[in-house]
Amino acid sequence: MMSHRSFRGAAALLLLASGGFVAAQSAAKLPADLDPDSRARLPYLQQKDFDAANQKIYEVLPGRGKDGVVRGPLAFAAYNPAAAKALFDLHNAAVAGSLDPKYRELSIMVACRETNYSLEWNGHLATALKVGNDQKVLDVVRTSGPLTGLDEKDAAVIRFGRQMFRDKKMEPATFAKVAELFGKKGAMDMVAVMNTYAVSGFFAIAVDERAPEGRLDLLSSPIH
Repeated sequence: MMSHRSFRGAAALLLLASGGFVAAQSAAKLPADLDPDSRARLPYLQQKDFDAANQKIYEVLPGRGKDGVVRGPLAFAAYNPAAAKALFDLHNAAVAGSLDPKYRELSIMVACRETNYSLEWNGHLATALKVGNDQKVLDVVRTSGPLTGLDEKDAAVIRFGRQMFRDKKMEPATFAKVAELFGKKGAMDMVAVMNTYAVSGFFAIAVDERAPEGRLDLLSSPIH
């Protein structure tokens, strides 16, 4: 199971490369509607922005800094503190499912790619590699490459995510293969993991969150 620390770690500023490929955020001036600190349409919240009824929620959210600022994957969901807490609880339940860590992390990377969610892609890249994912497979995910020649399980996870997010329709053979390889519970756990990370990705889409300079920026290589 991914720890509270691991989820919060996505907010850390790590310098990561992808198999010799480094995609850096352009040094061009940010759009006028983006906050220069959050690099998004909304500023980061601070502890003082949480009313008395929500201080206990603030105290358990990942991404809290010593300066009292909430960064990381729940930074913008925190504008509705109860929703942010529910999303954090959902995350913890989803990653505690039956998926092997390798395929759980691959599922996360697929969800990040499908929502252009650079923050969590960067935050999970090292973990995805550590638990056994091949850099070449992650490059296929990142570049939306063909699945031919991939390991059967890797291809099944990627195809599952692409059909769910892009096609919004799951082919019978795609679902049957995932259920065969990961079990019926595993198939539903895969849906839970992918969609938990996609929800944070949708918050990032709404506020046009940009990757920090020098970090991999999925917006610079759209999937379509």
